[in-house]
Amino acid sequence: MTDSKFSQPKTAHQSSANDKNQISAMYRRRYADDFEFAPVGYFTFDRSGVILKVNSTGALLLGTERENLLQRPFSSFIAPASRGIFDAHSRQLFQSRTKLNCDVELLSRNGSSPWIQLESIAVQSGNGNDDQFRTVINEITDRKLTEDKLRKTRAELEKELLERNAELEKTNEQLRAQVQECEIAEAALRESETKYSTLVEDALIGVYIIKDGKIEIANDKFAAIYGYDKAELIGMDSAMLVHPEDRNLVKELREKRLAGEKVPSEYEIRGLKKNGETIWVMRSLSVINFEDGPAIAGIVQDMTKRREAEEALRESDKELRILSNQLLSAEEKERKRMARELHDGIGQALSAIKFSVENSLRNLRDSPYESELKSLEALIPLAQKTIEEVRRIVKDLRPSILDDLGILATITWFCREFQNVYADIRINRELEIQEIDIPSPLKTVIYRILQEALNNVAKHSQADRVDLKLQKAQNSTELIVRDNGIGFDLNQTISLHASRRGFGLASMRERAELSGGKFAIRSEPGDGTTIRVRWETV
Repeated sequence: MTDSKFSQPKTAHQSSANDKNQISAMYRRRYADDFEFAPVGYFTFDRSGVILKVNSTGALLLGTERENLLQRPFSSFIAPASRGIFDAHSRQLFQSRTKLNCDVELLSRNGSSPWIQLESIAVQSGNGNDDQFRTVINEITDRKLTEDKLRKTRAELEKELLERNAELEKTNEQLRAQVQECEIAEAALRESETKYSTLVEDALIGVYIIKDGKIEIANDKFAAIYGYDKAELIGMDSAMLVHPEDRNLVKELREKRLAGEKVPSEYEIRGLKKNGETIWVMRSLSVINFEDGPAIAGIVQDMTKRREAEEALRESDKELRILSNQLLSAEEKERKRMARELHDGIGQALSAIKFSVENSLRNLRDSPYESELKSLEALIPLAQKTIEEVRRIVKDLRPSILDDLGILATITWFCREFQNVYADIRINRELEIQEIDIPSPLKTVIYRILQEALNNVAKHSQADRVDLKLQKAQNSTELIVRDNGIGFDLNQTISLHASRRGFGLASMRERAELSGGKFAIRSEPGDGTTIRVRWETV
């Protein structure tokens, strides 16, 4: 009988096999953790789009328990308008045999319709046929909202450009070129954001796991974002990839996240590349159990181009406002010039003609040509009426009293003239400010806004009383025009096309904002209308 102590020792081949089995088990366990706790959804579908396998994040994206998803067609969770896109995506996978992506909209939940992005590849099942495909899914609702906002902003800019005077056409072309550059930047951003893969190592988003502040796992995309080789990142202090000014914030968020406190799951920070370049990245994080302990799994997207595109749009908007302000200033100068020429030229010429005719009539009172005298006498009322019409046009263009006596006297004069025309509307004035407290450039703006507001009252409100207040409140100047008319549905009026709602409200808002003011309007059917403009003063 052989004693155990004399048994043969394990061969090198047997030890190697055991080590390989242990390593294989470790990688299977790591892959299972990556699959189960990844912050992206992993799906396996059959050729017709029926769900065969899904991780917990994927089930959360669809808002359904994972057990209720298996063997159900994925198209039942997609909005009708996007189902054709998914069907075409599924067919093309088996034709092209390459990785493909598409964006689809999910069915509405709690009043909102999430958007997701699919990155898929055809794979072989156990029978060796290409009858399955695997997909990684990311929610891109915020990106879609950002794109919609960018498109709306661009549309508004283009609309304002089209309304500009022909003299600004050359400048408008330059602005359109800038908008086009922004569109190119947005397209490049969208292209970079859509490059995802089905597996962590091949994903086109940065995927990583941090434990005790050290990077344990990182894919090629994560390394590329920060300009490192992947091998250099493993074991590195993750704070080295964060801009020094943001490190305390990131550390605080990580500690709170690991402690179970409520913190944002997604946020933007500045990152630091290997060459020292600063970039903007979007980080999405979650706590997982990794190697028998808590760790943080995350994905990273490079948002630098989007930031640059947003900054370009802000610069374009700033330039447009400057040009608009210059246009309004040029308009006022032209009004002043035309008013002066009408008053000094045509007005005085008409007065001289009237005086000459009256003087001739006095000299010809005893003339035997009575019929000719009557024809001359008929010219005097006509000349007087023409003179008054010229004076009215001059006042509408720009009242001289605004330059001679100031805005307070101009408001008093304008209200008196308004009541002479619209005798049924009573104006209550409260001018609680001194002329010296109103900056000169603001006086013309106040007059134009008041002129437009009272014209709207006369045309649309059916009011019989208007309360007008111009006051100084702490470090601001405030204009309030309130009527007791029929009012209107503000939301409905704002939603109307510009060709139907006119330019009154838009003109007042534009003048107020271009002069540094804040414009507000409140109106309800049957409750009158209030316009309030406030300018901060130093």
